[in-house]
Amino acid sequence: MKATLPLLPHSPPIHVRKADTMTVRRFSTPGLARRLLAPIAALLGLVAGLSVLILPSPAPTTADPTTFSAERAMAAINRLADEPHSVLRREAHDRARDDVVGMFSDLGYTPTVHSDPLFDLSNPEDKESFETLPAELQTEVKDAPAETIVVDVPGKSERAMALVAHYDSSTVEEDEDGVVRKIPGNSYGASDDGYGVAAIVETLRAIKAEGRQPENSLKIVITDGEEVGLVGARNEMRHHRADYENVDLVLNLEARGTSGPALMFETSSNNSAVAGYFLSHVKQPVAGSLLPSLYTRMPNTTDMAAFIPEGFTVLNIAAIGDAEHYHHPTDAPRYVDHSTLQHYGDQVLGLTRAWAFDGQAPTLTADGNLHFFQLWRGLTVRYPAAVGTGLGCLAVIAALGVVAVRARSLRWKRVLGSVWGLTWRAAFASAAAGLVQRGAMAMKWAPVSGLGPNPLLVWMFAGGALIGAGLTTHFVVRRWKEGTGQETLAAVLLLLAAACVPLMVLVSGAAYVLVLPTLALALTALAPRRVRPVVGALAAFIIVAILAPAVLLIHEMLSLTAVWVTVFFAIVPVAPLALVLLQAGSRCTRSTTAWTTSSSDAAPDSAATAGRAAATT
Repeated sequence: MKATLPLLPHSPPIHVRKADTMTVRRFSTPGLARRLLAPIAALLGLVAGLSVLILPSPAPTTADPTTFSAERAMAAINRLADEPHSVLRREAHDRARDDVVGMFSDLGYTPTVHSDPLFDLSNPEDKESFETLPAELQTEVKDAPAETIVVDVPGKSERAMALVAHYDSSTVEEDEDGVVRKIPGNSYGASDDGYGVAAIVETLRAIKAEGRQPENSLKIVITDGEEVGLVGARNEMRHHRADYENVDLVLNLEARGTSGPALMFETSSNNSAVAGYFLSHVKQPVAGSLLPSLYTRMPNTTDMAAFIPEGFTVLNIAAIGDAEHYHHPTDAPRYVDHSTLQHYGDQVLGLTRAWAFDGQAPTLTADGNLHFFQLWRGLTVRYPAAVGTGLGCLAVIAALGVVAVRARSLRWKRVLGSVWGLTWRAAFASAAAGLVQRGAMAMKWAPVSGLGPNPLLVWMFAGGALIGAGLTTHFVVRRWKEGTGQETLAAVLLLLAAACVPLMVLVSGAAYVLVLPTLALALTALAPRRVRPVVGALAAFIIVAILAPAVLLIHEMLSLTAVWVTVFFAIVPVAPLALVLLQAGSRCTRSTTAWTTSSSDAAPDSAATAGRAAATT
């Protein structure tokens, strides 16, 4: 029996035209521009984040004499790093000492050489370093001196800034079994620490070219024996501590690679004043509180390990790109990156000039720490640690709030399934990269200690990161299409909140790399649907701009021996970013779409729906 569609009394028949349907659909769903807003913002975030790592062009020898020139500074590197010159190669070491003395003499200064014991066997630290040497070398250097070179540049005020580097090259070398031993070594020390010595010499030349006496004093300290236990720096504190009473700031220059930006990676504690001073007077810093926070947890040391316990205010700068050259024969002048050297110099000269010619230079001690990062080239975001703690708490509360609001409608087995799915995919890709690295080391395709050229390293990192990102993206998108997007969102927010808490406690300065993406994802989820594309675009920009450079920097820091760690960190932002993009670009639900027409159209639509329901009975 054919059913007829009942009509309301005194109502004409309802005719729904195709054009009307298309009109409703066009006005009830986000336009193409709104759906593309978040992906475009993510791409802009990538450009902004990576712009932070762009290096300056090296200035030629004909540059203004009051500016830093990497090409002029190369003369110092070529002079110092013409041969390996560790403290265990006594004749070459003495020639390197004379070279450094000559560099400052050529500028018209009279260096002082502090000659102290290379190994004071009555001191436990010196004795421990001495005993790591082979027996035949112990006899040769037992009574050898460590000769630190000091140049004082007097200003009108006795307040001083110390510029520190070391001139000895590495004694470490890897044997056939991958065991690192202290032997004379074959590193030329072009970057470690030729970069530091050259940057200081060229900076002092540019300061002198100003033709005026500094308001504040400078103290140049080129230490000896850094590679065998920070000997020169320890001797300065042990035998010459009184010479440093007026030093307000110590700037140390190091290198753990030959390329990439010169990173400000360490500060003394309570760094809000000194970090703020650095950021205010360096044009293009590459620095974030991420690096000092992580460095305090790492076993690496520099000469600042002797200065910081003495209460000095400290900044430490180093390049870490192409770290396979570190302590290796390829740390030679031909591998020097002139743009990296220019980046050292621009920062050192900018900070030194600000100090030297400011008679009202501020006191650089403070009671708190500063959280900071570059959002794009030339723009640094900074705020007190207390604000960082507040943002962290807000991010955790917002993440848990999103989950709590939807708790009754969530299918918790699916939430737990999403937690497991995300975790095992990240763990699988990371473990695979780690196993490939260990396999390459076992097969002698990669250096066991991480020291030395390793062309496979970038492929290990990129391969593991891309596999993990692909697996994670596929999982999140599939869940979204299956209708379990809210459960996946809850899983990601719970994982992020759980990770934020230990970061805030253990390495608070690094917590922003998860706190801000967590807050961005939570706010996108909480935003009203009409403004969600805009909120999502902002969130996508923040996530990518913050994490893109952080991922690359952590890769340079840790991938030499632990690529699995950097692969895992590279996968972390994928799920939050995917969910932000999906939420920002999602269409309205059917129920919402159906009611986007005017109220005058609502009654006929309701009647038609009721009629269709009746027709099926």
